[in-house]
Amino acid sequence: MTVITLLKLVRAPAGFTAVSNILAAGAISTSGQLTADIILLSVVSLCFYFAGMALNDCFDYKIDLAERANRPIPLGLISLSQAWLVGYSLLSAGLLLAYLHSVATFYIGLTLSCCILLYNGVIKDGLAGSIFMASCRYVNWLLGASIAALTINSYYFALPILFYIIGLTYLSKQEVQATNKNTVFFTASMLLLTALAMVWLTMQVFTLTINQSIVAYSLIGIWFTLNVLKLATVFKSFTADNIQKMITWLIIGVIPLDALIVVISGHYILGCVILALLPPCRLLSKQLSMT
Repeated sequence: MTVITLLKLVRAPAGFTAVSNILAAGAISTSGQLTADIILLSVVSLCFYFAGMALNDCFDYKIDLAERANRPIPLGLISLSQAWLVGYSLLSAGLLLAYLHSVATFYIGLTLSCCILLYNGVIKDGLAGSIFMASCRYVNWLLGASIAALTINSYYFALPILFYIIGLTYLSKQEVQATNKNTVFFTASMLLLTALAMVWLTMQVFTLTINQSIVAYSLIGIWFTLNVLKLATVFKSFTADNIQKMITWLIIGVIPLDALIVVISGHYILGCVILALLPPCRLLSKQLSMT
């Protein structure tokens, strides 16, 4: 098993999106006063994310033999038993590191572990599977928010990510066979809910000046328009290849979405810091698959 094989197994480029979740949640929860704890939480998040990716391939081994023959396990680059070991080792490492941070973080990590296992092994298909996948991202946001004491607002901050990942995951179910064009409308509705959730945060949760609110609404509008236009091209040519490209776009798009949520909360510099994760993510995605 080589390093490249391991990076392919865990879909390494998407790890940047897990870190952006942590940075965004931490930035908002600490009112922009991040501490060194954010580094540990980022490592914890990566352990959980990469564990989920490895275990996904383990649970889907038989399906991948038929539909994704280019994945590391079907190709014989890594054995199924080795992949199981990688997945569960990363999951265990994530729990241990979470415990070293705090008891609260450990329980969040335990919840995330359960969500990962349930999604990969039990509830993966249809809308229920999409919601469960989104719950993994939602809990990952709470992991970042655990850098400070969790409040009721901590649970609100992650709502845009929740809706976004539901739409992304539901569309991803079509990336092999492309049989249900209506999934595009569902994904568009989830993007709308994502935008509305950010508008609600701007109006009801974040404390902003009038000028900051205008900037926030403008950026949300631009974000929504760009994504819907991109989605419209998939609707016009609903093929597996175009869907895969759209899924990659949306996965990478988690980073600018996280940055946007931080910016509309009033922390412009930290939003730009998160956005800096975008170039290396895009660069690595050209070498390693994200879907």
